[in-house]
Amino acid sequence: MNIIKIEEVFVVVCLAILILLVFFAALFRWFGVSVAWSLDVAQMMFAWVTFIGADLALRKSKHIGVDILITRLPPVVQKAAAFVCYALMLLFLSIVVFYGMRLCIENYQRYFYTLPLSYSYVTGAAPVGSFLMIITVLKHVIKLCKPKNP
Repeated sequence: MNIIKIEEVFVVVCLAILILLVFFAALFRWFGVSVAWSLDVAQMMFAWVTFIGADLALRKSKHIGVDILITRLPPVVQKAAAFVCYALMLLFLSIVVFYGMRLCIENYQRYFYTLPLSYSYVTGAAPVGSFLMIITVLKHVIKLCKPKNP
């Protein structure tokens, strides 16, 4: 099983759990029963779905983009612009990994209000997802460097 398939299954399962938890929390609240822990778990699932889902979108080149100007430029300029964008992405993602790891370390003693889990399980989504995106960006750069066969 490759990494893309693992990420897809992970995102689908987490998103399903998130939706069910929020739905049942709202339903139980309507009946006057508090299920406060479900919102904490849903928050954790949302963080992971966001960052791992962003990597999936990046792997499949499905991020939103405005390329109305870029597509009108010569191929050499398009390639140079892609390199600049990838370089900026690598810089930003590296910063997120660095500070995200620091945030995880700082939050290891912070717990959810309703669960005996460290808040690092939420903050860990940023550096892990960003690291996966760094790998994806590097793959895109390598693909961009390879000459196209006629």
